Formats: sequence, structure tokens, C-alpha cells
Amino acid sequence: MHIIIGIITAIAGFFWALHSLQNAGVDLNAFNPFTWARRRKWEKQLGTKPRHTLTNSMDAAALLVVAISKQDGEITRETKLEVLSIFESEFGVSRSKAIEMFSSSTYLLNDVVDMISEVKPVLEPSKSEFQVSHTNKLVKMLIKVANIETGISINQDKIIQGVKETLLITEKKASNW
Repeated sequence: MHIIIGIITAIAGFFWALHSLQNAGVDLNAFNPFTWARRRKWEKQLGTKPRHTLTNSMDAAALLVVAISKQDGEITRETKLEVLSIFESEFGVSRSKAIEMFSSSTYLLNDVVDMISEVKPVLEPSKSEFQVSHTNKLVKMLIKVANIETGISINQDKIIQGVKETLLITEKKASNW
């Protein structure tokens, strides 16, 4: 009997301590592992930059094409029109969809300081979706855009090399996207 009274007293003391902690301002959900895991998942999701969560290979490719055109300064009107025509021909999208892709890519690149270091995080979520033909087509688009106004600059070449390294491109014949 004395063991049962001791267990009941211990349980009552435990609940009294939890009640006192809660009244003192301690969040008891902090001790719940399920709440902690859910909170951690949301923190990780909200702390990730939107350009690092692109799971569609076409969106990631569009972002890189716009990034390489923006690498050595602001995008001129001629460059923008050429990029839009590349989106239409290579991705097979309408003009309005090409403008939407260009605008969203430009928005995602607003706070980028060093695009060379951003290549791998941008491509990582959609890496499995890239086929060999897609990767070769992407490199050709990047080279074409880099050569629009002047030759390929050092920074643009580093971005292209980063794409090749991240997607492990081998030189093979490309097909349509």
C-alpha cells in the first residue's frame, strides 16, 4: 500500500511541477518531440530561399538563363527580347508564358550577390529531373545568351562550368526539351 501511495504522490508532484512551470511562462510544448519536429520542418521550409526550392527543371533553367544575361550588368531590351525568343523556341511555350518565366526569374534573382555560388543550390532540387538532352540544351542556351552582346565573360564562364559540374554533363547530341 505504501508503494501505491508513493507512486500517486510522485505523479501528483510531477503534474504540480508542470502546472507551476506553465504558470511561470515555460512552454510545455517545447518538450514534445512531435511539436519540435513539426516546428523544425516549418523553420527549415521558411528559411530556405525561394530560388533554392525550384523543383521544375524548366524553371531552374530559365532562372540560370536570366542570371547569365544579368551577370555583367543590367539586361538590355535586345537581350530581354532574345531571351524571350529563346524561351519560346527551346521550351516550346507561348509568349505570355515566356514573359512570366522571365519576370519570375528576375524577381528571384533580386538579392543575389554571387550567382556563381548559387548554381548548385538552384539546380539541386531539380537535378533528378534533368535528362542528358536537357542539360546539353541548357548549356547551349547559356552560351547563346552569354554571346548576345559581347563574348562570354569570366563570370559567365564560371556559371556555365558550375552548371556542367553540378549536372555532370558529357558531350552528347541534344534533343528537344
